Amino acid sequence: MLNPTVPPRDLTSAETRLLERALEVAPRALNPVSRFHVGAAIQAADGDIYTGTFFESSSFPLGVCAEAAALAAALTAGVRDFDTIAVVGGDPRSPEPGRPVTPCGGCRQRIFDVTGAPHRNVNVLCADLTVSQVYRLGICDLLPLPFSVEDLPPSSA
Repeated sequence: MLNPTVPPRDLTSAETRLLERALEVAPRALNPVSRFHVGAAIQAADGDIYTGTFFESSSFPLGVCAEAAALAAALTAGVRDFDTIAVVGGDPRSPEPGRPVTPCGGCRQRIFDVTGAPHRNVNVLCADLTVSQVYRLGICDLLPLPFSVEDLPPSSA
């Protein structure tokens, strides 16, 4: 069975920095309904870090996830080569540490598509707001049976 838990002391300095950046933006979430905080940070191969937070809409399907926001920031900057993505989230009103927050299904697909999986199995770090428990998983572990560009018919163009 897969055990993705990594003690915080076993994280690399780059992974710790990435989680800190995700944690830094989590409280910036626009979340009038859930009050849930989520932040994401993606590290490009050149070491630059791009962050994003999520926002809710009164029309629920129109919100944007933190992971999608971070990926969009990186893509907008012209970045196409990624090393790691970190997601931190939870209920700031909870007195107890929570379970690490993992990307939703749609964001798992986005990460898979944008990072070059399955040929590159980019690591995804997941944590709660205390960062006391961290999961480290490859995107192919989070999305084991993906739909990919390889499933599409060949382009006639």
